[in-house]
Amino acid sequence: MGRNRMECETMVWSWAFWRRAEPTDKAFGSGRGAYAEPRRLEEWEAHLADAGVSDEWTPRLARRLEDLHRELGSGSAQPLIRAAAAAVDVQAEVRASVERNMRDVTEVERLLGAFSGELEKLDEVLEVLAAYAQRMRNKPAKKPRHILH
Repeated sequence: MGRNRMECETMVWSWAFWRRAEPTDKAFGSGRGAYAEPRRLEEWEAHLADAGVSDEWTPRLARRLEDLHRELGSGSAQPLIRAAAAAVDVQAEVRASVERNMRDVTEVERLLGAFSGELEKLDEVLEVLAAYAQRMRNKPAKKPRHILH
């Protein structure tokens, strides 16, 4: 047990916060052994996959994280991987929200198209009624009938 860290089976106590122990904590060495930082691109991809990053994102992120790790130095791999996994999760939520919004926009466009069609029909009916009213107005008045006996 570390000086600032106590562990039990499901919770990890750190002086900074309580959090639920994740299966990925074993990969990152949560007090159970030393964390081996990735050295090759394939190791970065494996760590990202273990952190829950999709196959679509692991190759792209692995290259960038490898470069950042060189820049930031030893000990930065674990936070980089966790941050990348969190960013991918947030991006997935945003993507789902955008897709929902696009479906809503498509539905509104469909409804407006249908409404426009109905307005065109109404316009045609009003034109027919206007022509009828015009004929009724221009119709000569009938002469009064005189009854002859």
